[in-house]
Amino acid sequence: MVIGAIYYSPAVAGKAWMLAIGKTPEEIKASAKPSMYVVTAVLAFLQAIVLSAVISWAGDVSLWGGVLIGLLLWVGMAVPVISNTFLFEGRKRINHVISTGYYLITLVVMGGIIGPWG
Repeated sequence: MVIGAIYYSPAVAGKAWMLAIGKTPEEIKASAKPSMYVVTAVLAFLQAIVLSAVISWAGDVSLWGGVLIGLLLWVGMAVPVISNTFLFEGRKRINHVISTGYYLITLVVMGGIIGPWG
């Protein structure tokens, strides 16, 4: 969630993201509900559990092993799922780039943190 707060801030990708989805900062703030953050935290925890399991199964319990596995999961799982969703929903390409970029950073950083502990 920390990565998301930084990534979607106006200084990084937030302005482009809001422009691409056609919303203002005020609309984003007004639509944010506490339950959204609870669900986001639960889903991030689930990602961490699955990533930890994959790292352990791969037997590469190290910083670079975790980073590589995070990258591979992004390429093989996140990008195809996000791409299919965006393709059929007809969203703008910039939305796709922003969303996949977020998950690239998230999975690689999460893998780097989890990797040394497996």
